[in-house]
Amino acid sequence: MSNKSNWPPALKQFVNETFAKCTDANRQAVETELKQAIYHAFQAGDLWSTDWAKYKLDTSVTRLSRFRGFVPTTPAANGVAPGLSEEQDRRAKRARRFDQPQGSSTGSAGSTPDPDATYDPVSAFLFTPLGDLSFNVIDWDQYTIVGRSTKLEKPYLRLTSLPDPNTIRPLDVLKQTLELLKRKWREESNYNWVCDQFKSMRQDLIVQRIQNDFTVQVYEIHARIALEKGDLGEFNQCQSRLRHLYRLGLNGHPMEFLGYRILYLLFSRNRAELNNTLAELTPDQYRDRSVSHALAVRLAVSQGNYTKLFRLFNAAPKMGAYVMDHFVPRERVSALVTMCKAYLQIPVSLITSQLAFESDEQTHEFLVANDAALYKAPSSDPKGAPALPLGPRQLDCKAAFTPLNEVMGKMSKADLKGQI
Repeated sequence: MSNKSNWPPALKQFVNETFAKCTDANRQAVETELKQAIYHAFQAGDLWSTDWAKYKLDTSVTRLSRFRGFVPTTPAANGVAPGLSEEQDRRAKRARRFDQPQGSSTGSAGSTPDPDATYDPVSAFLFTPLGDLSFNVIDWDQYTIVGRSTKLEKPYLRLTSLPDPNTIRPLDVLKQTLELLKRKWREESNYNWVCDQFKSMRQDLIVQRIQNDFTVQVYEIHARIALEKGDLGEFNQCQSRLRHLYRLGLNGHPMEFLGYRILYLLFSRNRAELNNTLAELTPDQYRDRSVSHALAVRLAVSQGNYTKLFRLFNAAPKMGAYVMDHFVPRERVSALVTMCKAYLQIPVSLITSQLAFESDEQTHEFLVANDAALYKAPSSDPKGAPALPLGPRQLDCKAAFTPLNEVMGKMSKADLKGQI
C-alpha cells in the first residue's frame, strides 16, 4: 500500500519550495536545518499540526549549532563550513555525549522494550548523507519498507539495525497472523507467547508505516488481552499508541479507551495529565457510557466517597473493572482507615458489602495481608464453643487503625509499569 498520506501535503510543498529557492552556497545548510525541523516536529507529534506554510528556516550555520537533536558528525559530510571554530566543535561534542547506537538500552536487563519505539522512518530520512536526496523533488516513500516474509509466527526481537524486508511481514500476512493469534488465545490462553507475537506484529506495522483500521484493531486487541492478564505495561504502550491512531480519524473504539485512560491516570495519580485529558473532553465524550463512568469514579475518589466508588466498581462497563483492579486495593485501605476512625468495631460482613469483596473469606484474607485481621473477642464465649463465623466477627477498629494507616502511607505512590 502507499504511505504517502503519512507525510502532510503542506510539509511536502514546504520542502520542495524551500529547495527550489536554494542556491549552491546555502543548499547544504538549508538541508541540515530542514532535517532538524522535520525531526523535532516528528518527535513532538506536530508534523500535521504545524503550519508549514508559515514556517521560517534560519539558514545560518552558526545558529544551527544550538540545536540539540541532529548534530553533524563531520563538517564535510554534513554541509558545515570547514571553518567551524573550536568552541563550536566542543559544543557539538557535548551535544553528542549522550548519543547511543541504535538498539542500545539504558534500562535493566529485564526491562521490556517498546516495539513501537525501535524504528522510525523519519530518522532514516534525517540521517541520510547530504547529497543523496533530490533537492527539487523528494521521494517521500523512499524509506518505506515493504515486507516480503510469509511466516505467520515470528518472535519479537529488538531492532539493532535497519530492518530487513525479508524478515518483515506485509499487511496481508499480518492479517492472517492476527486471526491465528485470536484463535490461539481462545484455545490456549498462553499470554507470554501471545504477547510476544503481538509485539512482533506491532513492530512490523511500525517499520512499514502502516497506519490504518487494521493497525487500530491490532493495538486494541493486544490492549484488552493485556488488561485481562493484569499487564499494565503492555496495556499502557498500546493505549498510548492508540491515542495517536485515533487522532488520524481511523475507525476503532476511542470512547472505550478514553474511559480506560482516565481510570489509568487515576491509578497512576498523574493529576497533570488527567487535568489535561479532562480539559479536552467534548460533549459527545461526556455522554459516552465508558467515559461518564470513569468521570464518576474520579469524582468518587476525589471526594473520598467509598460507598459510591465500590458501587461503580461493581457496575464498570466493558473492561473498566480490570483497570480499577489496580487501584481498588489502595482505595479499600483508605476506606477502612476512614471507617476505623468513625467506629469502635465493624462486622466483617459489613466490610464485605461496603467495599465490594466477593465473600467474607476474601475480606478476611485482605485484612490478614495488611496485618489488620484484629477482631474483638465475644463477650461470652463458653469453653468448647465452635469458632465464630467470619461474617459476624467484629473488627477491632482501634487496634486495626495503626497497621492500616501504615499501609496507606506505603501506597501513596503508584507502582507504575510501562508508563510513557
